[in-house]
Amino acid sequence: MSCFQFKQCSPYKRSDTMERRETGPFVDESKVFGRDEDVEKIVEMLLSGSGPQVPVIPIVGIGGMGKTTLAQLVYNDPRVRRHFELEMWVSVNDNFNPKRIINQMLGYITKSSHDSLQIGVLQSQLRQSLRGKRYVLVLDDVWNHDQDEWDKLINPLKGTSDGSKIILTARSEAVAAITSASPPYRLEALSKDDCWNLFKQLAFSEGKEDEFQSLLPIGEQIVDKCKGVPLVAKTLGSLLRLKRQETEWSNVQKSELWSDNGGENRILTILRLSYNHLPSHLKPCFAYCSVFPKNYEINKEKLIHQWVAQGLIDDQESFLHMEDIGNEYFNNLLMMSFFQGIRKSDDDEVMTKFTMHDLIHDLAKSVAGKEFMTLGHDNVRSNLIEIPYLTDGFSKIRHASVVSNPSSCLIPKALCKAKKLRTLNLLSPREDSEQVLPAVVSTFKHLRVLNLSGYDTKRLHRSIGGLIYLRYLDLSYTLIETMPATICDLCNLQTLNLSNCSELRELPRGTARLIRLRHLHIDNCAKLYYMPPSIGNLCQLRTLPVFIVGCKIEDDITELLRLSNLQGKLKIRHLERVSSVYGEHIMSWMSLRNFYSLELLWGNVDEGKSASNTSSRQSPRGNPLADLEVFNYLKPNHYIRKLSIKGYSGETFPDWMNMSGLENLTQVNLINCENCESLPTLGKLPVLKILNIQGMHSIINIGVEFSGEGDRSFSSLKELTLRDFPELKTWSIVDSAEAFICLDKLIITECPLLRSMPWFPRLQYLELQKCNQLIVRSASALNTLSTLVIDFFQDLFFLPKKLLQNNSRLKSLKIGCCEKLETLPHGLKSLTSLENLEIVECPSLICLPEEGMEGLCSLRSFSIENCAGLTSLPMGMKHLTALDNLTIMSCSNLVHLPDNFHCLVELRSVTIINCEKLTSLPEGMQHLKKLQILELRMCPKLTELPNWVEHLVSLRSLAISQCPNIRSLPEGLGRLSALQHLSIRDCPDLEHHYERGKGEGWEKISHVPYTYVESSALQQRQHIASTSQNP
Repeated sequence: MSCFQFKQCSPYKRSDTMERRETGPFVDESKVFGRDEDVEKIVEMLLSGSGPQVPVIPIVGIGGMGKTTLAQLVYNDPRVRRHFELEMWVSVNDNFNPKRIINQMLGYITKSSHDSLQIGVLQSQLRQSLRGKRYVLVLDDVWNHDQDEWDKLINPLKGTSDGSKIILTARSEAVAAITSASPPYRLEALSKDDCWNLFKQLAFSEGKEDEFQSLLPIGEQIVDKCKGVPLVAKTLGSLLRLKRQETEWSNVQKSELWSDNGGENRILTILRLSYNHLPSHLKPCFAYCSVFPKNYEINKEKLIHQWVAQGLIDDQESFLHMEDIGNEYFNNLLMMSFFQGIRKSDDDEVMTKFTMHDLIHDLAKSVAGKEFMTLGHDNVRSNLIEIPYLTDGFSKIRHASVVSNPSSCLIPKALCKAKKLRTLNLLSPREDSEQVLPAVVSTFKHLRVLNLSGYDTKRLHRSIGGLIYLRYLDLSYTLIETMPATICDLCNLQTLNLSNCSELRELPRGTARLIRLRHLHIDNCAKLYYMPPSIGNLCQLRTLPVFIVGCKIEDDITELLRLSNLQGKLKIRHLERVSSVYGEHIMSWMSLRNFYSLELLWGNVDEGKSASNTSSRQSPRGNPLADLEVFNYLKPNHYIRKLSIKGYSGETFPDWMNMSGLENLTQVNLINCENCESLPTLGKLPVLKILNIQGMHSIINIGVEFSGEGDRSFSSLKELTLRDFPELKTWSIVDSAEAFICLDKLIITECPLLRSMPWFPRLQYLELQKCNQLIVRSASALNTLSTLVIDFFQDLFFLPKKLLQNNSRLKSLKIGCCEKLETLPHGLKSLTSLENLEIVECPSLICLPEEGMEGLCSLRSFSIENCAGLTSLPMGMKHLTALDNLTIMSCSNLVHLPDNFHCLVELRSVTIINCEKLTSLPEGMQHLKKLQILELRMCPKLTELPNWVEHLVSLRSLAISQCPNIRSLPEGLGRLSALQHLSIRDCPDLEHHYERGKGEGWEKISHVPYTYVESSALQQRQHIASTSQNP
């Protein structure tokens, strides 16, 4: 790499499709100093009352001052958690995209993505989803100055709920001005003492500063110059953590860089001290990170592989592999605060995704010089941004990332002058991306790193073989079906990433020619059915997450056994094809491999479907004895942390699963081992946290063979799932008081013969589905539950009274699909902490207990759906004084509601849907001063909306649909000044009377900002009228 020059590149804009940094809502409070007063002030603002608008609280300050950290502290404050029923965090950055932000907000509510929907639909869904909910929304790192864009986000939030708040962090007060009428909260610098405490924590090991008395005065002088900016103190403290000589500290303290003046430029200059003191081997690795756009989400493993591809890892004087050295490099930079961890892997609790603070990224750009370039587009002008040096300078570029939009060139013409380009990241998936590769190959013949992840292409052009220097190729998340044979000409290729290529069917037969390949990522390629021949020739291969055992000599298990450098995670598919002849070789090979995750699969396991889907379960195959014999040889070494067994057809598990040597296992999955007659002894695994067992069709009893002899079985287990045990009758353990002492979550489903279960001393979450009704009685012995789900019990007539009485701290109760359940116990009144109650599809339920409602003083959400036998709700509902949300749906025989609705003083949302016999609304509703949302749908016998509706002074949303006998709206509707949303659908008389701009009653509702009056019938009439006038 050439010498990096201290020249700062210009800013750029990002594409919507590009990965971004995602600041999260969680923070290690032990590493924060001096923000207690700030937290108190912001929390006070959040908890104070508000009017019909959703107040915005802007937190403003320069970069590195700790705005995000303050927002995180507030977000996680227990008082905030208790006050708001919904918390949302969105990392915005400089691409203020209302559609993306709304989609992420909906993700918190619906737990799903809505990318394909238009923004108008998203806005409507958001408004409906937030109705009646008191929420807090954090918008972190906002740069937008466009009032119109801000309005697209904020307008759907207007009138959603009293007491909701928005926190916004920004560097610019101009941003704050367009978002809030109130003055921003200006975050000031830390005090000298707090800054010193932050610095000390990072510069010294905990409590060890007294051992370095000579350094303390110098450290205090350094902190004086930090001027209370947390990022500077944190960075320099991390820098000096490994330095213990006075001269090293004095050099930092006396540096001329402290003399630069003012704001963020001064901070950047100070942060350059950290770079200057980096070891020489880390400087180019840090500078390389400038190739990624600001706020880019960096995958640690991918970055290290790119460092290796660029020759930045020096392994000449080390016995370690290059990737291990790269891991040390990364961890050193992380320890010095150049990276921030943001996301952990699914396989374990190891952090895998990172980002760089904006100022740290600016520092990387400033030291990288002209060899690095990020090309973006301006979302307004739709053309490439200008850069500080003319196009002649492009010839010097060696590393580039390109963010394009559909209206711009995929590869800017100016970049084509960079004939010696070594890195090319194309970060915006395009429909015309099949055309990009020939252009890349013909133009950039010296590429070492090429990233095409996410590109919308089904085939890879054969010209790829022309990139003979290529060492890193990322084709993940593409639609590629096959690979051209010419890819095997890439004789220097080290990393080939094909993960999540859902349509990939085969690898080239010549793959074994890629003799320098170290990482072949083919995980989540469900249509890949066999391995290329002689893959064992890839003797340098370290990463191969999936191996598919073939039927031929060229792709059988012996090819896997030739790969002596594999590590990390491995899934072996079609183990039924393995002969025990190779048993000793398999055992020897397994004992030497350091896998943290191992999956062993027999048969045609459908990886595209959930293991819980019993319809995808495979019948037992092959020879059970032969499977057991092979399984005996597959014992992993003690490094293993996650073990999954799927489709095994043997009758017993191998002895090694009942022995010591797996002491690091934290997760075990046993799926569809249908012939096994007993479970392995897993109770003595000291750190096992998650255990998932499904599809065990031959197990009749679970006993000491599962938990093991002695006390304290499953001492670390937190989550346990037993699913689809059709023959299981008993489950017992020796000493239940000492077993499962950490179990927090238990799911038992599809165990129709199981009548009892052990006692669990600390169980919080219990879910019972499709089991024998007697197991519900067995659960009555529990006394620590906070969440209880009882679902799909066909023969359950009643809930045991003790089940509720013994769990008075229960916060959430769901009872669903219990066809014969006739009543709920009076024990409901003991649930004084219950916040959420759902009763769904219990057609025999004819009433709710009057007395049972008395104790539900904390209930906030009550939903009753598809209970056809219910004719009325009890008068005892008057005791639900904390109720916030009431939903009544598909109760076809419900005739009336209790008259004492006026007692529900906290009620904010009422939804009544498909109640065919309901004739009127209770008059007590008119006294609900906090009611904000009223929805009436499919109630054909409702004949009017009462005049007293005008007394609902807080009403913000009124929706009426498929109520054909409601013929008019109350005269006083115009006096509802808080009303923001009015929807009328499929109510013929209402539609005609209040048709927009035409109906006689339109003037009465025209003041409502968001008004929808429509129906298919009305649209059809309009269409007929239109066509008759224009033949």
